[in-house]
Amino acid sequence: MMFGALAIASACVETTGNSSVGQMAPAAGAPTFIEGSFTASSAATSACQAELSRMTMGGVRVVGSESSEAAHAVYMRVGANGAPWRCLVTADGSNPSVMFMGDEGVA
Repeated sequence: MMFGALAIASACVETTGNSSVGQMAPAAGAPTFIEGSFTASSAATSACQAELSRMTMGGVRVVGSESSEAAHAVYMRVGANGAPWRCLVTADGSNPSVMFMGDEGVA
């Protein structure tokens, strides 16, 4: 199931600008997707962006983040269609774990 999401995201190309017009919406029932608020550490943000860039051949934009004592969550969009992704990571950037948050049935 994750392979299909990676294939979709890896075919994307980076665009400039922060417009949400034409951006893929997170899947119904998915955890909240945060945009515009940035509270995660820079180490956490950098680790997540690097991990997702490695998995998708780039085109990754960080659009939001949140933090707690347990973990930091970094929200990113990939490619022209703005495919939504979330990464959970420690404050020091250790062990980033990314998850596609879009609907895999959307083209």
